[in-house]
Amino acid sequence: MTDQIERELQLPASPDDAWEALTDPQWQQRWLADEVRLELQPGGDAWFRTGDSVRNGWVEEVSPPRFGGEADARLVFWWAQDDEPASRVELTLTPSQRGGCVLRVVEARPLDVLDLVGIPLQQPGASPYGPALVAA
Repeated sequence: MTDQIERELQLPASPDDAWEALTDPQWQQRWLADEVRLELQPGGDAWFRTGDSVRNGWVEEVSPPRFGGEADARLVFWWAQDDEPASRVELTLTPSQRGGCVLRVVEARPLDVLDLVGIPLQQPGASPYGPALVAA
């Protein structure tokens, strides 16, 4: 079973400018949460505060625009509040033929996606939103 919300928005900005809005902490505080700490690397920590509500998580993928914004860009992270099941948030920027770019936002709580991306379920030491990271 998948609980999923999906939306597409046409943005009047280049993929490079839109990427900055997705990844810059000052921009994130305008659209994502009151305070955001996002380590932009796979396995990086993610922390979001809106009012008294705090969500924690981890970063799955960071793929900035390439070839001058000609290729898709993706930012994927997981987040959860308290003991609730984690959600996977996928933000994809695609250049638009009408100019600017299209932002596709998908947030899901799917067990099938957990298996798809290879995240082990119920593994000792795993957090509710991703695998335990072990320092070498």
